Amino acid sequence: MRNIMRFGIAGLVKSIGTSGALGAAFTFAAAADGATLAPLNTFGGGDGWRAPFEVLPGDAAGTDSLEAGFYSYLGNTLTNTAVNGGNLERGMAYNPTTGNLIVVSRSIAGNGIRILNGTTGVDVGALNQGSGIIAGGTFTTNMVGVADDGAIYIGNLTVNSGSSAFNIYRWANESATEPTLAYSGPVLAGARVGDSLDVFGSGAETRIAVGYGNSPAVAGNNGFGLLTTADGSTFTASSIAIAGNPPEPGDFRLGITFTDADTIIGKQGSGTIGQEQFARQVDVSGTTGTLALSIGSDGASLRPLDFATVDGRPLLAMVEATSSTSAIVRSRLFVYDQTNPAGTVAERKIAEGSNLPINDPELGPNQFPNGNGTGSVKFGAVNGNSVVVYAMSTNNGIQAFTLTRDAATAEDADLNSDGIVDGSDFLIWQRGFGLSAQPDNSTGDADGDGNVNDADLTVWQGQFGTAPAAAAVGVVPEPGTVALAAVGLACAALRRRMILAPRRIH
Repeated sequence: MRNIMRFGIAGLVKSIGTSGALGAAFTFAAAADGATLAPLNTFGGGDGWRAPFEVLPGDAAGTDSLEAGFYSYLGNTLTNTAVNGGNLERGMAYNPTTGNLIVVSRSIAGNGIRILNGTTGVDVGALNQGSGIIAGGTFTTNMVGVADDGAIYIGNLTVNSGSSAFNIYRWANESATEPTLAYSGPVLAGARVGDSLDVFGSGAETRIAVGYGNSPAVAGNNGFGLLTTADGSTFTASSIAIAGNPPEPGDFRLGITFTDADTIIGKQGSGTIGQEQFARQVDVSGTTGTLALSIGSDGASLRPLDFATVDGRPLLAMVEATSSTSAIVRSRLFVYDQTNPAGTVAERKIAEGSNLPINDPELGPNQFPNGNGTGSVKFGAVNGNSVVVYAMSTNNGIQAFTLTRDAATAEDADLNSDGIVDGSDFLIWQRGFGLSAQPDNSTGDADGDGNVNDADLTVWQGQFGTAPAAAAVGVVPEPGTVALAAVGLACAALRRRMILAPRRIH
């Protein structure tokens, strides 16, 4: 009984899940999109979940140093009699150059910037921290991001950047002998900085976004910090000012992600009635931000988020981060298709699921409480129409999923089937605009979701001037077709302004 108490939900639900007594992961997929979400069955011992304290075969030596048989760097705080919510792991990132995960842990075991194999979840070592380099802040290390070139950036957390600097440390790669100090300063003087962090680009084009807290109350804390570099090593910070409300103070505190170099999405779960579900999308020009869209979600408890373009579709993933321990919660992952970002939640949601089995459907607990609403979600490796997604709700381990879009819903803007995507297809889309429940693309449904709407125009724009077999999002029209494209775009402008630009395709 003592071991069950100490191992807590992590051990109990692992055994229940193995027996199948109360079920394992559940998934949701919108029928029109055909996306499916499943556990990555090579991860965490075969169930897509590296649970708190779970030791995996092959873990680096010494990673159970606090107590034999209990992994020291993922979960909560061990005591002699029970498990307490330690809230020690909040930052996780995917390294596209190695396929590994970087996880920041404040475990008392030390050396807590861990490298996990992205396929298995096995701990393969740690980043070298050097000596006397990492110091300062409420937490000396907290959130992490990885650039496209494999450079790793880790920020501290400061609850008042006026009295304690916000620092970002840089490792050139996972094998670097020590980090360098990439930035040290206030970003926004007096603000809480470092609860969220995202990295975009590489080298001298690397950009880092960081969110502010809503307390202390500081003018400008409804925006975020944007850090840029001229040499790829040292950074300068700008505080992005956003006029009006929303965004509300702290709206980028618990989740922040780039969609492209100049577009940021953030979320905290507003305390204002009617605003709880919304993420804020902001376009940046210089040091000024403009609210482009408030993006609906399934609720206030969805906070950490990430964006990627997969199989030509812009996707936004969010993980549930809440103190609830009910059976329905269980650190669920939600994925939304942002092709039409102004669409309803039901129209955009393509998947929902959890790899945490149900411990007790009535009384719980079915996860460890995450009272701070912290964690991370990251898109990983892409393989055609499939992508791996990692989700970490603090205190509840790391889940790994495979999200697969049904190939049968491949986009095709050749609406009249004449072998070329051209102005004739635009006219078909225009005539069919507003139709629903369409069986094929002949009336304008280019993306295969059954509806003729602005999302289909986006497909037409991307495939214009190509044969359907070669069509792909982002294709630039040949010079001879530019005039025809201009006609279509001018008409389309009367419908709406396309807000969301694709991020990089992994």
